[in-house]
Amino acid sequence: MVKLEIGIFLLYALPQATGCFQLITPSQWGAKPANCSAPLKELLPENVIIIHTAGTPCQTKEECSRETRNVQDYHMGTKHWCDIAYSFLIGEDGNVYEGRGWRSEGAHTLGYNDLSLGIAFIGLFTERSPNEAAWKALKCLLDFSVKIGYLHPDYLLMAHSDVSDIVSPGVHIRDVISKWPHYKHQ
Repeated sequence: MVKLEIGIFLLYALPQATGCFQLITPSQWGAKPANCSAPLKELLPENVIIIHTAGTPCQTKEECSRETRNVQDYHMGTKHWCDIAYSFLIGEDGNVYEGRGWRSEGAHTLGYNDLSLGIAFIGLFTERSPNEAAWKALKCLLDFSVKIGYLHPDYLLMAHSDVSDIVSPGVHIRDVISKWPHYKHQ
C-alpha cells in the first residue's frame, strides 16, 4: 500500500522537480528485482550519508545505468545483499538513479541504514570531485526530499568516512559537503 501511495504521489510531484533533476527509476535503469523490503523507521530520516561507489564514473544515462546495474550485481551477487545498498545514486550526467528509494532501509552504513538516506556518487572520487551537474542533482534531490516529506528539514549531512573507518567518499567530496549548512562531522 505504501508503494502505491508513493507511486501516486511521485506521479504528481516529480514533474515539479524535473526542472532541477531527473529521477531514473529502477525499471528505467534495468534493475533486477529486489529480495528485500525492510522499511526505514517510521520517523523521517534525519541523516544523509554521502558515499561514492568507488567504481567507474559515468557521463551519459546509458553509462550511468550500466554502472548502477554493475553496483547492484556486485551488492547482490558478491556481497549477497538483498538489493543495491544505496537509496539513490548520482551520475555525472546530472541524473539521480533510484536504488532503494526514500522508504526502504539501505545497506550502506552500519548503524545508520534504518534511519538515513544513503546517496552515492557513481565513480571513484579520491582524486577529484564530481562535476557540477552531479552536485546540482544532489542539492535538488535533498531539497525535493524535504519538500515531499521524506527527509527531515533539519537533517544532518555526513560523509561516509565521518561515520565509518573508510575512504569513501574521498576528501574532495567531504571538503565540498563540509561547507553545506546541514553538514555535521561525527
